[in-house]
Amino acid sequence: MDSVRNGRRAYIAVAVCLISLLVFVGFFIHSSEREQQRLAEAELTAVANGIATLAVFELKTSPAPNLPRLLQQLAVADDLLRIAFQDNETAKTYEVVRSSNDLFPDLDDPRRGMRLDVISLEIPVFLEGKLQGRLELEKPVLPPPGARSMWEHLFVSLLTLFAALTAVLIGLRIFVVARSSASSDSRRPLSPLEAIVSPFRSHDSADFAALRPDQVAAVVRQAGFTMMVNLANISFLLAILWQEVPLPLLIPWAVFVYLLVLAALWSWWRNHKRPLPDKVSKRALRRMTYRAGVLGLAWGIALSVFFTDASAVARYILIAVGLGTAAGGTAALAPVPSAAIAFTSAILVPAALRFATLEGDGFITLAVLCVLFACAMGAFLSQVYHAFARNVLARLDEARHAETLALVMNTYEEQASDWLWETDSDGRLRAVPRRMELLFGKNTGGLTGRTFREIGAGSEGNAWYELLQKLDAGQGFRGEVIETLDHLGERRWISLSGRCRPGGEWHGVGSDVTERERALASMREAIEAAEAASRVTSAFLATTSHELRTPLNAIIGFSQMLTIGQLKPEKVKDYIQTINSAGQHLLQIVNGILEMAQIEAGSKRLFRETFDLEEIVGASVEFLSFEASKAKVTVRVAPSAAPIRICADRQALRQVLLNIIGNAVKFTPEGGSIDVAARTLDDSVEITVADTGIGISQRHIDRVFQPFAQADDRLARRYEGTGLGLSIAKGLIELHGGSLLIRSRVGEGTTLTVTLPRGLSGNQLERQEPASQ
Repeated sequence: MDSVRNGRRAYIAVAVCLISLLVFVGFFIHSSEREQQRLAEAELTAVANGIATLAVFELKTSPAPNLPRLLQQLAVADDLLRIAFQDNETAKTYEVVRSSNDLFPDLDDPRRGMRLDVISLEIPVFLEGKLQGRLELEKPVLPPPGARSMWEHLFVSLLTLFAALTAVLIGLRIFVVARSSASSDSRRPLSPLEAIVSPFRSHDSADFAALRPDQVAAVVRQAGFTMMVNLANISFLLAILWQEVPLPLLIPWAVFVYLLVLAALWSWWRNHKRPLPDKVSKRALRRMTYRAGVLGLAWGIALSVFFTDASAVARYILIAVGLGTAAGGTAALAPVPSAAIAFTSAILVPAALRFATLEGDGFITLAVLCVLFACAMGAFLSQVYHAFARNVLARLDEARHAETLALVMNTYEEQASDWLWETDSDGRLRAVPRRMELLFGKNTGGLTGRTFREIGAGSEGNAWYELLQKLDAGQGFRGEVIETLDHLGERRWISLSGRCRPGGEWHGVGSDVTERERALASMREAIEAAEAASRVTSAFLATTSHELRTPLNAIIGFSQMLTIGQLKPEKVKDYIQTINSAGQHLLQIVNGILEMAQIEAGSKRLFRETFDLEEIVGASVEFLSFEASKAKVTVRVAPSAAPIRICADRQALRQVLLNIIGNAVKFTPEGGSIDVAARTLDDSVEITVADTGIGISQRHIDRVFQPFAQADDRLARRYEGTGLGLSIAKGLIELHGGSLLIRSRVGEGTTLTVTLPRGLSGNQLERQEPASQ
């Protein structure tokens, strides 16, 4: 704001000086016209005085004067006076004072009595070397040449005082600008002369070497308009001076200036669309200075040479155009002070020297005012240039600051787990580190100049919403974790902390907390798994307590009855069979638990061999036929078109089929049916077991494969079992490299599809071991 305010003051000061100078020039030219009028009046009056003197002399000395001729002479003298005073309404009569009233009694002069304020003159009359007498005349009072009125003296005095005060204020302004510029740049204070000349020396420093491209760019931006204005001024001045100045002087000057301006305009048109180089040498600025000096000298020649021959109005226009061109050129060339000074000096110095050499005190004042105007333009140039330099250097310092900050941030980023981020007053990121670019899935430069709202557009979750709310409200935040996708498309979690400064800029720290979030997620999953395992274990204990207690009670109860004695042999045999059946059932439960433990621990070994799949399927169905008939369920096996050979663990596959088909028999009501089918695919076999049982809801399908669980805990009270059948079957199938797929609808039945690799490759055949081993 201070630089803008000072720039406005400089423009106002230059405008005031220019206006005051033009006012004085107008007054001076008007006074010159009146001076020339007085000189003309005096000359014509002298001629009329001479004619009248000769007529009177002839009247006094001649014995027979020629009265008609004398009257004609007096009429000519009167006409000359009319022309001199330029007054046709009131005749300013020059009348001979006669010594007696009856000298010309017959003279009828209609102009008699029309008199001016006159003074009496006595002219000595000599004849043949002897004094004959004195001729008394009356002459109009004329002011002496060069004399001014009181008001004119007062006006010139005030204008001179104003010029002196302006010079003092300009000097003070130069000194203040120099001191402020020196203090802001942490240099020693500059003198007023150094404040004007310093732009010539400033190009040697590193900062101003970086300033040169901006200097050239600022001049080039307005070079086209400046040259067009010069063309207009040349054309206007040529039209004004065409009848005033000798053409042998005017035409060569006009051609020379036209060529200069058109050459500069053509050069600008050819290069204005080309990108400016990053570096500009001092030689380029010197060439610009020389060209500006030549063009300014052409205008200075016009002011100094054409001023003498021009009329009053043409002089005024010439000075106005010349000074306006000097002011406009200084403003246009202000980014390159040497060029601006060369242009302005080449115009004003020749004009001031020319005015100083002309006769008359008004020209000296005009020359002094030209010098003061040059000083004002110097102060204006110093102000504008220093403001321009401060702005450009501030921008360069900001760019260096951003580059240094980016380097520090990148170094910090490489050596630390966190990284820094900052925004401008509009909330746009600047100096974004590489790690942040990758974490947000953008290439280098993709986040610079963007806001968090633009980055998080389309993101879901409350974390982004809360972060944006705090940013909009200017509230600091700490440890806000947001989720995003990195440049590889993987989910990442980022922790952001930030603080808003008074200017609206944000500064903060970010860190990649993906590993922490994943560890927390794994911990939560482990806790949930442990809790689920605990629940499953509790459910298993609750479910199997009855299964374990029933055979144990049978064993203990019938064993006690055998110890009592006095039992019939038939009873003893039944009791022993019951004890044996209970023990087998108990062994089956324990074996299932141990089998599941081996599968989960990864210690289960498979003994592969090649066999006929239909053989295992038929044996399993036959083994469960008693239970199926007892449950009044029909089990059907679909014959295959050709034998199906498979390399697998026979006992493991038999246990899988027994568990699946037995589970189907258990959950199929009376009158239901079970269909078992096998077929070959490319490199695998597919076994399908479809029942018409109670079915499983979709939300319970995943639950049936969990150890010690059934689809619905309420079923455990209706259907006995530990809930390990399908878990063991799935584990054994996966050990073979196969899969178990279940499809079911409540009330319609369930279909289980087992897919196993045939395992007939060379590697698997080498690994197979006979079951007998």
